[in-house]
Amino acid sequence: MMDNSTFYKKQNIQQVIIDAGHMVEYFPTYSPDLNPIEHKSPQAKCK
Repeated sequence: MMDNSTFYKKQNIQQVIIDAGHMVEYFPTYSPDLNPIEHKSPQAKCK
């Protein structure tokens, strides 16, 4: 699963993922609670 960054939506990136035998799935828009890295960002900013 990936966020909705335009980098991930480029066709060649999607094709590499599919060719590796994986499925492309995106997080719903504005759903940081589903993205585990978002839970670490506040901790990193404090240091």
